Amino acid sequence: MELTSRADTAARRARHGIGWPDCVAVEREINAERHREQDEAFAALLPHTALLIDRARVALGVQPPSRHLAGWALLVDDLEASADLARARLADPASTGTTALRQHQVTWAERARFLADLAVQDTPPLPGPELPSAEEARWTAHAQDTRRRQMMYLYESRYDAHGRQLTVVGVPHLDEPAEDCVLIVAGDVDSPTMRALGRYDTYDQALAALPPPVQPGVLHPRGWFSSSAGEVPALADLIADVAAATQSQVVAEALGHVASDGTGPCHLSQLSDLLGQCADFALATETVAGRDLSVRLRGLVVQTDHLDRQLRQALVAFEDTIAVLPPHRTPQPRHIKPPPAVRSSPPPAPAQATPPRVPRRL
Repeated sequence: MELTSRADTAARRARHGIGWPDCVAVEREINAERHREQDEAFAALLPHTALLIDRARVALGVQPPSRHLAGWALLVDDLEASADLARARLADPASTGTTALRQHQVTWAERARFLADLAVQDTPPLPGPELPSAEEARWTAHAQDTRRRQMMYLYESRYDAHGRQLTVVGVPHLDEPAEDCVLIVAGDVDSPTMRALGRYDTYDQALAALPPPVQPGVLHPRGWFSSSAGEVPALADLIADVAAATQSQVVAEALGHVASDGTGPCHLSQLSDLLGQCADFALATETVAGRDLSVRLRGLVVQTDHLDRQLRQALVAFEDTIAVLPPHRTPQPRHIKPPPAVRSSPPPAPAQATPPRVPRRL
């Protein structure tokens, strides 16, 4: 259910096509259409919510212990409470179309995909790749060495059901340096705890050996709503893109627009908001490279004199990462009160040495 994102895209096109002052009526019409579509989609889904929730709870019961399970269970409980409250309101004809009912429709429009994905995971996840201990130590040392020498190419990163960050990387072959091979490694590639799980001749072989990914987390567990307003909506749209992003390439694209088109004074009033969002995202990846990027972007808020050059440097650094947000950054529930012991945001990670930027290896 992606009604919200489709309506937001239509609103952006209206602003850019007819101008900000003249688009208020168009945006109202778009929002009204979005509400009608949400009404129809929610009405069609509501009879099946109990089955979806039951299957999701079965899936939670077969998942391995991991940091994100408590947050996921809380989201399932919240969606169940939302559906029950919505049914009660729909039983009262006077409640149809009210703000309270709209909140439940929005909740399900945003989070039904999470529930549907979880509901089909009703069997224990397959084990991931694993090297014999001697081979693991050998390839782990090689991977750490190639990372330090900036000879590692990052293909893809994901989190599995155990909450492990798995990354597919390309490195020179240990026994045949003139040839390349592909590794699956666990953990932050810039951390000394990174370890090699599998070695493959091709990227396709490594991809086939990867465990299925779980849904990435969110940047703002408590929710994020844009407060930007004014005559120049383009930068506000980029801020919203970063706030809704789950992978670093979206952040790189947003920075690319700013670095190439953000030198005029009309964007500077919103610039610090965008940089703050990008810095928050980098920190939320919980990687050494992410923490380094976060510090650099915070510095850019007060260093507008060299803005274009430094933003391009940050853009290149984001393009060289393939990070996704960890799944334990689950959204907080909206319709039930979470227990005090559950926290959606992770504690601060210990400080690590700043690694060198890794260029793409062609």
